[in-house]
Amino acid sequence: MIAVVALALGAALAYGVADFLGGVAARRATVFASTTVNYAVAALVLVVVVSATGGVWSLPAVTSGLIAGVLALIGFLAFFAALAAGPISLVTPVIALLSSAAPVAAALVIGDPLGPLVWVAVVAAVVGSVLIGMEHRLSVSGLSTRTVVFTLAAGLGFGFATVALDRVPDDSGLIPVLLDSVTGAVVLLAVALLAPMSAPIRRLLALLDPPAASLESAAPARESDRSPARTEDGDESPAEAGTHGLASTAMLSAAAAGLLTGIANVLLMLGLHAGNVAVVAVLTNLYPLATMALAWIVLREHLSRVQLVGALLALAASVLLGVA
Repeated sequence: MIAVVALALGAALAYGVADFLGGVAARRATVFASTTVNYAVAALVLVVVVSATGGVWSLPAVTSGLIAGVLALIGFLAFFAALAAGPISLVTPVIALLSSAAPVAAALVIGDPLGPLVWVAVVAAVVGSVLIGMEHRLSVSGLSTRTVVFTLAAGLGFGFATVALDRVPDDSGLIPVLLDSVTGAVVLLAVALLAPMSAPIRRLLALLDPPAASLESAAPARESDRSPARTEDGDESPAEAGTHGLASTAMLSAAAAGLLTGIANVLLMLGLHAGNVAVVAVLTNLYPLATMALAWIVLREHLSRVQLVGALLALAASVLLGVA
């Protein structure tokens, strides 16, 4: 069990930092652009790792990988849309809770045996993940409908994607999670190529961003906006240079998030091969710990006593599962 706990917590740490970087990128650029870069880099990481480690290609492995890819893609787009529209410290733990609930429910239906101590740890981890995101200054009533919808879609998408990845033969290795990442990357790149030629696709992508950003992206470009603002000497204006700088920083953040996501996917798949889907999913979904810490340090988001209690519960759950 210790190895499973280590793999799941490693995945949680990588996912947490990746999600923070991806959320920051989505706020500075667009949700679609950030997610596309994230997926492309993560898929590249998995291609390299699978090329080195191999695995047996089979119908169950391919089918589960493709299903997980579709569900995870929905989850990722909704996740970053939710982070861009709502407070990170509130949205993230709710998504984590839903992501844990689906695999735990699946374990109950499938009949995977879990001992009493393991169930205590699972409940502690789930409660901890919720408390981690509770901020006394924030209210659920203050969330917009779009944020709630994106949060639900993200949590359930991630949760059932994990269930799909768990239903594969052990000899498939990392092939299912490779297909998961590649499926998302291919779909996103295809949409990116079609978007300039399709107004409906552009309007659909605009829905992923906060209303202000959506209005800007949906508005027809003025003639003066179609080329960079220039000074009399032909150089870009400081404002234009600053915009390009923010976009470049956002893409670097998204690429770093993709690298960490690829690593996290590897650790998640190894954990699913080695342990119970409920245990792995619950521990992996403690990623709000890392996201919360970074939001507190970098964005100066308030850290309450309730959140500290949640972090202690999550730590206690990890220890219990390690000795169970």
